[in-house]
Amino acid sequence: MQNFTFHNPVKIIFGQNTVPQIGAEAKAHGKKFLLVYGRSSIKQNGVYDTVIDSLKEAGLEIVEHCGVKSNPTLSHTHEGIEIAKAHQVDGIIAVGGGSVIDESKAIALGALVDHDVWDFFTGEANAEVSLPIISILTIAATGSEMNNGMVVTNETTHQKLGFFSAVSYPKTSILDPTLTYTVPANYSAYSAVDAISHLLEGYFTQSADWTPIQDGYVEHLIRVIIDSQDSISLNPQDYQARASFMWAASLAL
Repeated sequence: MQNFTFHNPVKIIFGQNTVPQIGAEAKAHGKKFLLVYGRSSIKQNGVYDTVIDSLKEAGLEIVEHCGVKSNPTLSHTHEGIEIAKAHQVDGIIAVGGGSVIDESKAIALGALVDHDVWDFFTGEANAEVSLPIISILTIAATGSEMNNGMVVTNETTHQKLGFFSAVSYPKTSILDPTLTYTVPANYSAYSAVDAISHLLEGYFTQSADWTPIQDGYVEHLIRVIIDSQDSISLNPQDYQARASFMWAASLAL
């Protein structure tokens, strides 16, 4: 087994009815936050109202930045950075899937520098500071809620680049499996393939000759993902299946 350093500082709050804790978690990091989310789904399923009520109860001020797309774009990230700077927010609250959390991480970096956030992705700049990020996961797939990576698409150069930074781990991530009950069957399947792909990348490309723990870890997570998706396809509100998949997807990357 090769030498390694293991470091994951993300506080995970997992389970049903945990979303209302967002106010207390955010309050520990500031008074004014940029709320980042996608389009209309969190308003339709009631998550938005629960989040806003909790944040107001905690006495926090909120500025909104909505409209994040799948494979978040640089132009929309730039917009979020400008809003964060203009309102001098203390942190970012991301409510959504991997794309929302990825863009939130990029905004959190860009809000504290004078250069283009894209410089981090091209290797022209190193990240030293970030606004604190608190996330609420609504679609399990990418593991962005528990890692320090992000991907952004530059529409002008047609590049999709990733960036990892030691300062980009979320402070807290809330994972309530019931929020995924309304995820359509096709998106549940896409998410499973996404998580399995993350696991197989290292499984088939690593060069070490002795990794029994890592191999077993990958193999078992893939089995859990497949089994949970079989159950979800039969009953989208199978809590144990949704919970197993949500946690497996977080552990996959």
